[in-house]
Amino acid sequence: MSEELKTILISRFKSFLWRLLGYAIALFFAFILDLCKVIELSPAVITIITLAIGEITKYLNVNLPDLKKLEDKK
Repeated sequence: MSEELKTILISRFKSFLWRLLGYAIALFFAFILDLCKVIELSPAVITIITLAIGEITKYLNVNLPDLKKLEDKK
């Protein structure tokens, strides 16, 4: 397997893990809120929230390495 392919696979796997973590966090909070009878969210609302969290984690996954590189140059 070429180094370029390995790099791409690692990048895609990290992206998948970021999104999975975001989804798990959203489901955890929805479960806790429902358990405490604070608010009951429909599955559609939870899905929209998890999609938004997925986009936020995608942004962080792409831009955080760039921010670290900028800080290292200072």
